[in-house]
Amino acid sequence: MLQLIARGGLQPFDVFPGRQKHEELHVYGYWEVGALLDGLARCDRPAVAGLDEGPFSLEMHNDPVRFDRYKRSQLSLTEFGKAVLEGDQNFRRHNRIDRWWGGTHLTNERLWRWDGETRALVAPE
Repeated sequence: MLQLIARGGLQPFDVFPGRQKHEELHVYGYWEVGALLDGLARCDRPAVAGLDEGPFSLEMHNDPVRFDRYKRSQLSLTEFGKAVLEGDQNFRRHNRIDRWWGGTHLTNERLWRWDGETRALVAPE
């Protein structure tokens, strides 16, 4: 998601799953992507700036003014987000992780990560 946002000029739904997108996130569904984007933008040290509305919830969807403001947000990476993308910073060292994914409870202490270079899971530090 950070790689997509780094290109610039994107609005929230540009990073959501959908038809005819060049680099679709096949792992996450609609509500999951909304929650992930919220988590990157609404945390102690945000990696994403410009998300003008939230949280990504049914209540926001049911409010036309809020939903429109969300859709029109102009996303960008913060300096911290750029450093995370480059591998110079670790998001979990600055922000609390506490979520369920695929039946696994992920926390800062129990956060497995994917290393794209070695194509392997990396155990929690």
